[in-house]
Amino acid sequence: MKSEETIQTRNNSLTLTPLELDVMKAIWRHNPTTVKDVQAAIHDDRPLAYTTVMTVMHRLYLKGFLARSLKSKAHYYEPRVDFADVREAAVSGVIRHFFRGSRDEFLQFLEGGVGPSPEVVAPAALDETLL
Repeated sequence: MKSEETIQTRNNSLTLTPLELDVMKAIWRHNPTTVKDVQAAIHDDRPLAYTTVMTVMHRLYLKGFLARSLKSKAHYYEPRVDFADVREAAVSGVIRHFFRGSRDEFLQFLEGGVGPSPEVVAPAALDETLL
């Protein structure tokens, strides 16, 4: 699990849904871990059934985000991707989609310097984007 390694996920994407991200955060904090442990870890924010957490973790395993091993009748999961890599992919997506790929525009936005460029805000441009 090193940043310089080539990360192999099923579709070479590091994009996670909000629920998948919550599950992965629990696994990054404590691993190897079981479905029951993850369910308990996220219960305060997401009171989910055991089978729901199990399904999400199984899908993350199939997508290549998790490694799984069987130890005394229980599956134990470990992350195959680093938190930093997933965060970088998410931030890069925001920059690509909202700042035309410009990290400088993104940094200016964070500093409160500039808003989006006028051609992006024009209603006609937004209509074309949706088509």
